[in-house]
Amino acid sequence: MKVTRNVINDLLPLYFAGEASEDTRAVVEEYFRQNTAFETEARKGADALEGFRQIGTAPPDATIRKKALERTKRLLRLQTMLLALACTFTLNALSLGFSFEVGKGRTTVHWLAIPGQGKVVGSLFMISVVCWVFYFLTRHRVRTQVLG
Repeated sequence: MKVTRNVINDLLPLYFAGEASEDTRAVVEEYFRQNTAFETEARKGADALEGFRQIGTAPPDATIRKKALERTKRLLRLQTMLLALACTFTLNALSLGFSFEVGKGRTTVHWLAIPGQGKVVGSLFMISVVCWVFYFLTRHRVRTQVLG
């Protein structure tokens, strides 16, 4: 079987991580002996990646993790509260907007039948719209900043 440069490129991450088997190491080292220019390029690339790996491996500080957890909890509580408020105000606006008249063998449904009821229902509806907007904004923040 002919070992090509593409095969060696696929094996390099294992080789430089020290996770390659004895046979794989032998194949890569034989290819390096045959192509010294490629070996130089591969080692430079591996050194650069190792430098990046060392930069990114520092574990986050415990206080930073604790603050992130508290912020996440706070956002999730806010999201739950906004959902409850939005549902409550929406259902109240819908239920108060109707009145039922039962009698004479029939039931009649009236929309905004009581004087002043329109202002109350409109106010409840506007509050529910504001709650829904803030709920979806908070939901977006949780999905992008916390889970993202």
